[in-house]
Order: sequence, then C-alpha cells, then structure tokens
Amino acid sequence: MAIVATTRVVAAESSVPVPQTVRVAAVQCSSDLGKAAENTVQLTALVKQAAGHGAKIVVLPEAAITGYLSQDLKTNWHVKGRPIEPAFVGLDPANYAESIPGPSTKHFCDLAKQLGVYLTIPLVEVDSKTDPARPIYYNTVCLANPRGELVAHYRKLTPWPYPEKSWTTPGDRGIQTYDTEYGRVGLAICFDIHTILEKYQDRHLWALLYSIAWVDDEHPAEWFLERLPERVKPFKLHVIGANWSVDQKQKWRGYRFSEIISNQGTVVATAKRLYGSEIVYADLPIAPQDER
Repeated sequence: MAIVATTRVVAAESSVPVPQTVRVAAVQCSSDLGKAAENTVQLTALVKQAAGHGAKIVVLPEAAITGYLSQDLKTNWHVKGRPIEPAFVGLDPANYAESIPGPSTKHFCDLAKQLGVYLTIPLVEVDSKTDPARPIYYNTVCLANPRGELVAHYRKLTPWPYPEKSWTTPGDRGIQTYDTEYGRVGLAICFDIHTILEKYQDRHLWALLYSIAWVDDEHPAEWFLERLPERVKPFKLHVIGANWSVDQKQKWRGYRFSEIISNQGTVVATAKRLYGSEIVYADLPIAPQDER
C-alpha cells in the first residue's frame, strides 16, 4: 500500500448546496498494552459508531492500536539497552510493533473506505529496513482517506522523555499535512503540542488531528480546558483531540478530557465520562474555498 502524495480535493460542480460544516469526532477509549487484536475490535466498533452519527473525520488516541502504557502505568515498552525508569516493568515491542504499511494500516484503511471517512491510525511502528538486527521503533499516527488510501505517515517528533526514552526514536518524517475537501489537516501526537504548532505555522492548517495519551497532576482539567486552548488559539486552527481513557479508576491522572477546540481557541465539545469509551462530536465550519 503506497503513500499517496498530498492532493488538493476539489468538489464536483453540483446543484446540491455545499455543506458549510463537517461533523468531526474524537474517540476516547482505553487500550491494553500489546493486545492489538482486542484493541482493534474495540476501535473498529467505535469508529463505526462515530461514522453512524455522521462524523467524516475520526481521530483515535495515541498508540491506541498497540497500546502506549498499561492502564496502571506499571508496564512500558522497553528496547534492550535503552534506559527505563525504575517505576516501569519493561515489555519488548519486537513482537507487537508493526511496519507501515502493515496489518493495522490495511485494516483501518479498509474501514475508512467502507465508512467513507478520514481516519487516524495510531500505533507503535517498527522500521527494520536500515539494520534488521537493530530495528527502530517510532510512536506513529497515519491518516487514511475515504478512498481507503494511506495519505499521511507521521512519526512523533518530540517523544515524552519519561516513558518513551526506553523505546522511541524521534520522528524523521517531519510534519505531515493532507488537503481534504474540508480544509488542510496536520497530524500531531501528545507531547508534540509544546513545539509542533510553530512547525505547522506556515502550512495554514484548518485542523490539527491530535492523538493523545496524557499523564498529569491532580488537575488535568486545567491543561485541557484552559492551557491547551490558550496554547492553540494564536494559530487559528481547529483541534480534534482524542485522549485515552481507562476501564476503572487509577491512582494517576490525565485520562479523559478528549475535546474539540475551535479556531477561536474555544472548547466546543469535551468528554463527560471519566472511565470507559466516549465519542466527542462537533460540527466545524469548513475552510473557505480558497483555503481548500
């Protein structure tokens, strides 16, 4: 499955009025470390639910297919020879990470085509092409278009040092954009948010598709409801932020709070549930014709 170069999509002339908004969805859900098959079943059902409610762009949480950390934050990916924090038990990603294209990108590209949606595909990626004896692992999110094509392949540029130093290599593919019929979108993952908006500034994004697995202090609401909107407001783009969840109460904080932020820096929709799955929807104004 080849990556399709960025293409501007132009709507065919029609007497049917062109919609002025598009429904988008941020999927909030848990995932289990190293259980891609089970995670895929859950994610597939949630994507179908989002599409059934009219969503045309669906964003999934960080590494949701492969898992990012265990739900109790005790088990983490660990590549032999890399440093790992004492708080973690390591799990070698060798038997779990996937190449791109690979089984998960095929499955979710097929799903995007079936449902006619844009869909992010977040997973732990392995690249063994340079040196099969020393594979490289990336925290990755791809984008499938409604034709089932893989149109963007993004590797997290700024891994969160605390858990990701044990396995992740910073991305080498730069920023990634794609021109949809609704506006230009870009991809980002969690900790990237501190630096990536400046990198995208001259690309004039309509929306940032933002996959998240946040860990915070006692008050993550301050980050999501106040600091994140203020962070993105000057850049005049929408943010569709899908954060992870857990199945039951944990000692740590940061799960929940998936949200959609307007290009005015206003939170227009946010998750209500603390545990389990939830889909956050918003109808966003599409970009002006000359910006599509």
